[in-house]
Amino acid sequence: MKKLILTLAITITATLISKAQEGFSVQAGLSSVSISTKVEGQSASNSEIGFFAGVGYQLSLTDKIDLQPSLLFSLVDELNSLYIPIIAKYNINDQFNVQAGPQINYLLEDIDKGKLGIDLAFGAGYSISEELYVQARYGLEVSRDIEDTNINTFHVGVGYNF
Repeated sequence: MKKLILTLAITITATLISKAQEGFSVQAGLSSVSISTKVEGQSASNSEIGFFAGVGYQLSLTDKIDLQPSLLFSLVDELNSLYIPIIAKYNINDQFNVQAGPQINYLLEDIDKGKLGIDLAFGAGYSISEELYVQARYGLEVSRDIEDTNINTFHVGVGYNF
């Protein structure tokens, strides 16, 4: 099932990119990962800060709606991850947008269970110029194949459109 979901996400992203490429971008910034677990009725949580970097595409669907699939690599102390967000952006005006969409996250750590997760990501972005933008996005975990553990993410960064 994990491989099917990952293959489907990559296929959809590749199809969208090949049919409607509007602009390639690079992205980098700070990544914060929060882990909460429940063991024998007791809750525990921990947060780590690191950084992320990756590539994406800006696809214009309408005057107001864009799609931004990306591939991001996050380096956070104990939780290095690969993120594949497929984010819809609603452009409020030429500079400001709000964002939401699914995000696949895959832990690159050597663990037996819980490597693949699906998040609902939402946030906002601001275009400084046609090339330069900033954005902040929160990923709320909705599914992972390990019980009583949630991994949520917050990314804030800068991007450059080519």
